[in-house]
Amino acid sequence: MEHPFSERDLRRLEEVIHDARFASTAAASELIAPLAPHGTAAALTERECVFDHCAVLLFPATLAAGLRHLEARGLAPLRTVPSTVVRARLAERHGLDPADCEVHITRLRLELTGGRRHPAVEVFLFPRDSRAFDGRIEASESAHGFENHTAFVLARPSTPLLRRLVTTWHTEAGLLWEGGGHNPHEGGPDGSTVTYFVRDHRHPGRRRRFELHSAGDLRAATADLPRPAEAVRGVYAAWPSAGFTAA
Repeated sequence: MEHPFSERDLRRLEEVIHDARFASTAAASELIAPLAPHGTAAALTERECVFDHCAVLLFPATLAAGLRHLEARGLAPLRTVPSTVVRARLAERHGLDPADCEVHITRLRLELTGGRRHPAVEVFLFPRDSRAFDGRIEASESAHGFENHTAFVLARPSTPLLRRLVTTWHTEAGLLWEGGGHNPHEGGPDGSTVTYFVRDHRHPGRRRRFELHSAGDLRAATADLPRPAEAVRGVYAAWPSAGFTAA
């Protein structure tokens, strides 16, 4: 019987689990590094940002088989939900019809220090039996890790704080604000706001993509900020030629 995951995916799953365990005990500013040690970005990150998860995109033979494998390994995958953001990103990157691009999200609960159990790994599952699946997509995504990211939650979210992080992460860490949005159905009575960042390839750093989650509707924080769409496209265009691989 065919294994639900390729050997490469199994390796990448082990890597993201290991990375999430490390990130759960590391200083938040260390995860964003390199940063000026006494700069505003380092201070805000250390004081206000709490590690939430590391993420990876995998390609199981089928969704059901992939989830059974994760369950059998004791990773207790949470109930899957359809992905909107990653589906759209894959469709744009590979010229797919978003309606055919079947991507599901689950979270894996890890045993962390102090005995706590936390859904510290986010897995996007793009089954190989999907209509839009193509082996070339799997090869590219697995090699370059375009969807890999490290996510934080703002401990005390506010519009001014999110705005300061967007601007100081840009100036002091070379992180470009990719976009984001508000989800009224998650994160409490006022929903939640998610903001995405990618590291400018001219600012070397081990971790290249980040998510920042904030309870409430904080869209006003970035409403009048210019979104560097051209610079973001340039980063992703340079990613493969620069030799970046999935960490």
